[in-house]
Amino acid sequence: MYGQPLVSAASGATVHAQLAAVAQAASTSAAGASDAQATVQTLQDALAARGVTANVTAQVMDGTTLHQIVMGVDNGLPPTPDQFKTDPSEWMVVNFQLDDMVTPASDPAQQVALRQFAQDLTVFAQRAAVSGKAVFAVRPVPTCDTQYSASAGLSSAMTQALVDGAPIRFIGETSVSFSFGSGAAVPSTNSPGVDHFGADCRTPDAYVQNLVVQSVADSIAAGYKESVATPAAASGASATGT
Repeated sequence: MYGQPLVSAASGATVHAQLAAVAQAASTSAAGASDAQATVQTLQDALAARGVTANVTAQVMDGTTLHQIVMGVDNGLPPTPDQFKTDPSEWMVVNFQLDDMVTPASDPAQQVALRQFAQDLTVFAQRAAVSGKAVFAVRPVPTCDTQYSASAGLSSAMTQALVDGAPIRFIGETSVSFSFGSGAAVPSTNSPGVDHFGADCRTPDAYVQNLVVQSVADSIAAGYKESVATPAAASGASATGT
């Protein structure tokens, strides 16, 4: 996830689960890795506060990484219909980003990257389903830099993957929303203002990041407890990240 390290919440576990999540660093630098690890700890603490003990692993899943994973098997081809025989028994929680989270989605080169991302995400999620993993994708945080921000483009690409047959579930929804009537970003009702997004208007601060983490934790905890209470459902008791 983007930005500065977050403040860890108090923890206390009552339900035990093995869960791996892919947490996003702002970059591959040491500072980025530190931010990612801080986010991992915050997510673990948030889950523990909801009664779920989880192992969360920090990894980067940008467009290039996603494409490399997809192309590493069968030259990027999706699984065939007869392969979809396994009900999901594991969870994969992924926070995606584009290689370029600055260039607007209206840029031709960015549009090419977004189409490739949607295609790769579709294959990635389908392969995960075949191997018994349910993919939970964290929704990108809307930014206030432009109506056609990279974040908005990424969100649209993820939705396109769902339309194209990617078996994914979106989590991490928040109240963050902006309108761009006269050019300047106007926050929607109950949305954090532009002051939470830095000078570039695309860098969510710790407050906004925490909204995402808490939303993700709510979804994971609710889904896990529901699966435990429903014997026929996937247990989610073991999960691995990619």
